[in-house]
Amino acid sequence: MTTITIDFLRRIPIFTGIPDEKLEKVRRTLVQRHAEKGTVIVKEGELGSEMFILLQGEVVISRSLLLKIQGHGMDQRDKSLTRLTGKDHAFFGEMALAEEHLERTASVSAQTDCELAVVSREAFFKLVETDKEIGYFVWKGIARSLSTRLEKTTEDVLKLATALSLALER
Repeated sequence: MTTITIDFLRRIPIFTGIPDEKLEKVRRTLVQRHAEKGTVIVKEGELGSEMFILLQGEVVISRSLLLKIQGHGMDQRDKSLTRLTGKDHAFFGEMALAEEHLERTASVSAQTDCELAVVSREAFFKLVETDKEIGYFVWKGIARSLSTRLEKTTEDVLKLATALSLALER
């Protein structure tokens, strides 16, 4: 089992700038969890109340696509969007910290046995209410992360729209 260390937390983008003594408070808030290979850690469409940090292992993030199959109606399939490893200092599910009744936007499945650090919305808010500086840095990190992800999504939509436009011109 991987130990959650201050050194590891320092490398997680949403914790950038948090002094070590405050990272220790964050570390004490995290609960370690094991997910066996094949486990669905986060399921698209379900309500979320936890954020996850991947300590060790590999996960795949996927979204369901609705496909119209000729003569067979609609078919729903998962589309893999990205793979993350513990070496990526990856985190996911952070939007569940911000909104109580927010559905998960994607599924996350363990491709190998995984070690995770988990923080619940309740524990997170208890922490940031007692230490506003931690809250400031974490929310700033989450905003930076969401901005980066939104920028990538915008680029992907532009590429798809361009491909569709070129295909329709033929």
